[in-house]
Amino acid sequence: LMHQNKLYTQKLKGSKSPNPDLFGCFSSVMNRLRIISGHLSPAGSSELRWDLRSSACGSTAGCSGEDVVVVHGRRTAIGRAKRGGFKDTTPDELLSAVMTAVLTDVGLSPDKLGDVCVGNVLQPGAGALMARVAHFLSGFPETVPVYTVNRQCSSGLQALLNIAGAIRSRTIDLGLACGVESMTLRSMNNPGDLSSRLSDHQKARDCIIPMGLTSENVA
Repeated sequence: LMHQNKLYTQKLKGSKSPNPDLFGCFSSVMNRLRIISGHLSPAGSSELRWDLRSSACGSTAGCSGEDVVVVHGRRTAIGRAKRGGFKDTTPDELLSAVMTAVLTDVGLSPDKLGDVCVGNVLQPGAGALMARVAHFLSGFPETVPVYTVNRQCSSGLQALLNIAGAIRSRTIDLGLACGVESMTLRSMNNPGDLSSRLSDHQKARDCIIPMGLTSENVA
């Protein structure tokens, strides 16, 4: 859950004064986001990279309406693919549980959200249908938009950057960034319908290398 003005965090928490402990952690978080945004930017396009300044987030002094802050976050446990505790749980149920928990924790009505972005890789269409179902299962009204992004292993981080960018550009004031995946309920071995010319291009062939081999190659 992200918002433009850090003072809104205190309103959600019901506090009358800024909490240094609460905001002290934002410096490292924002610095990490700055590094990640650099990784996601095309090579040589440093001028396009989002400048996530951490100085204002590390102190309660000098609060600005330009600040983008992470207000709250929740996650489920992680289970083993095909054998873990969530092997029979659909990704829309996993996502709905976390969405509901975040809004319950901060006491926020879902109709206050300006946008919801969900990162997903394995579901058809980057999980667009799955995200919308989770959206309604969590009690969100149809007036709150939701969309999905697929940037492979950084899809959840891309969702976070998208929501933060929308807040920074004043498109929205408050948004929810999510990421969900089920390694059990979606096969990774079927690349789907691809061009017959794929075998003629080395880099195109590399796109269908299994995840395990890719991990070993990167390592």
